[in-house]
Amino acid sequence: MNIFSREPARLANACDTLRRYAALRGHVVVTAEIERALLQSLGESPEAVIDGAWCALFPHEALNSVPATVAEPQHFPALVWCDDSLSIVDNVASIGILTGKNLRVPCTVVPKLSLVEVNADDKPATAAIKAVLKAHAPIFARVGVATVLVNLLAIVTSIFAMQVYDRVVPNFSYPTLWALASGVILVIVFDLLFKSIRLSLMESLTRRVDEALSQFFFEKIMALKLDRRPPRTGVLVAQVRDYESVKAFFTSTTLFALADMPFIFFFIAVIALLGGNVALVPLCLLPICIAIGLIVQRPLAKLQQQQTDESARRQGLLIEMVHGAESVKAQGGEWRFGTLWLGLTRELADYGYHIRRLSGWAQHLSGSFQQLAYVLVMVVGVFQIEAGHLTTGGLIACSILASRAMGNSTQLTGILVQWHHAKHALHVLDKLLVMPSDDSDSRQASSTLEPHYLSIQGVQYAYEVNQSATLTINNLHINAGERVAVLGRNGSGKSTLLKLMAGLGTPNAGAVKVAGLDLQQCRLGWLRETVGYLPQDVRLFGGTLRENLTMGLGQPNDEYLHEALMLTGLNRFVAQLSLGLDTPIREGGVGLSGGQRQLIGVTRLVLLKPRIWLLDEPSASLDRESEQSVMAFIKALPPDVTVIFTTHRMNWLPLSQRTLLLDEGTLKADVPTERVRNQPSTPQNSSVIGAPIPRADAAGGVHEHQS
Repeated sequence: MNIFSREPARLANACDTLRRYAALRGHVVVTAEIERALLQSLGESPEAVIDGAWCALFPHEALNSVPATVAEPQHFPALVWCDDSLSIVDNVASIGILTGKNLRVPCTVVPKLSLVEVNADDKPATAAIKAVLKAHAPIFARVGVATVLVNLLAIVTSIFAMQVYDRVVPNFSYPTLWALASGVILVIVFDLLFKSIRLSLMESLTRRVDEALSQFFFEKIMALKLDRRPPRTGVLVAQVRDYESVKAFFTSTTLFALADMPFIFFFIAVIALLGGNVALVPLCLLPICIAIGLIVQRPLAKLQQQQTDESARRQGLLIEMVHGAESVKAQGGEWRFGTLWLGLTRELADYGYHIRRLSGWAQHLSGSFQQLAYVLVMVVGVFQIEAGHLTTGGLIACSILASRAMGNSTQLTGILVQWHHAKHALHVLDKLLVMPSDDSDSRQASSTLEPHYLSIQGVQYAYEVNQSATLTINNLHINAGERVAVLGRNGSGKSTLLKLMAGLGTPNAGAVKVAGLDLQQCRLGWLRETVGYLPQDVRLFGGTLRENLTMGLGQPNDEYLHEALMLTGLNRFVAQLSLGLDTPIREGGVGLSGGQRQLIGVTRLVLLKPRIWLLDEPSASLDRESEQSVMAFIKALPPDVTVIFTTHRMNWLPLSQRTLLLDEGTLKADVPTERVRNQPSTPQNSSVIGAPIPRADAAGGVHEHQS
């Protein structure tokens, strides 16, 4: 939370000013992108928030502070925070009224390697966690100091027992007893205080680490290319969930146990000071306890890895079944999913049984050696007392310290198992985050020049890297303002072509360009503002109808919203809702018809106002009246707006000037729509199903498209 999140007026002013200033600097950025950067930027002052937002928007630039009184012509135009608003200063002449203010002037940043960037290509998750832990090293240091104090105070109780047995009991010296008891009570209070401080520090650390890492992983997962991420959503969700086990290892009480491990040798050293050879007992048994932990940790780690993988599969099955519950019930497929669920549950139970059995055996064996250590300490202690090297009170103190030392050693097994679990989860996250992503600082290309034409050159595309190409387009050019229909059989590649044009698909070879810029290098904010895409199945999200309509668009006013509703005909549906635009929408748009969801999707594009419209079966679920409203709106779009749509309905063809015919993933023909419309409508009509169709050239001749 920062100052802009609490004051919408300041936020609107900053968004507008930064957008205009970015344009002066030659950058193209949308208001929604600026708003997101401002709200996510951290800083106590408005200037710090603006600096952070600018750096997030343009990683290779930073805003430097320059006193207005020493500003020179090369510093302009500049930004300045004055009178609770952000403004642009154009020239030196304006300096007089800004005395005492600091200008914000961009400068090029020389990239510096940070811990997140080192080896980021192969282990980005590991690098991110190291960077976050390094950033919070001071808190870890405080936790370490508190741990040292807690373990030092632990000696006091054993010393108290020794003094009571050696000094108080033989002489019944009650003043000494009360003095010792008072001191120990005071120590216990301090022990409780230090433990509380340590717990408070860990809670603060957990929250900070969780905020930083969860945001990092969420943004990285969202940035994964849609066609290159794991195909099963449930498995993807389960893999992301593994982050919790990594976080838990570094921010839970496991860290306390790990911090206590070095004090084992400290306790043994104190035993040696008090009882001499008595220290040999824990010193000899300690390697055995450590060996037990080391022996079982490898098979335990393997079992936990297998259990984690099976758990991911089961969660994936559950998510898949829940999302497709309607189809499952309609086809009576519950028994199939029930059988799969039972099989995975049994496998998980088997792994859990072996894990519990192995870890239980290790704990019981370590516990037995801990008890044996107590017995042997007492036995050896008796001989030491006989030799005059130890007192009865000293023996009691040694037994307490030995139990403490051996107790710490028995935790080693659990620590090693949790470490291997976290290590495996980290390995999974590393593999996930190295998948192709849209999150790249190199994606900064944008253009304000007209026209915004589309071109495809030598594109080959396959959903799996090792598969043969499912779509091949050698050469295709679509001028700005053209209206293009894409026809073809089901599975011919129409939807794939539109996704490539929208930048949602990644070509295996070749390039898709808009205004001469490769879509894979374009700034995402500019690309989403320039190219609007309507999928066949419009996905809605939990929230209000207004939030679903304005997703990614900032906060358009109600007048603008209602104008868009009128244009698409969605206003008739909204008029029937008692809460209007504030009507709650269930996840996935449950309760709404396919046509209503499609109209919401079209209205999103109207609000976005892109220069290029990509419509995948825009009328597939619409009734006649709604279809006519959408068709009339598309027909009335400005002549410089490009519209490309796929359809199986011939009544949409009059909206186009040009028709592309796809078949089996290749462009069979590229012809004027008039030639398609003039062909007789028969079952043998090859123009609709995608056979090669001649295209008229400028001289009136015809030729087939060579794809």
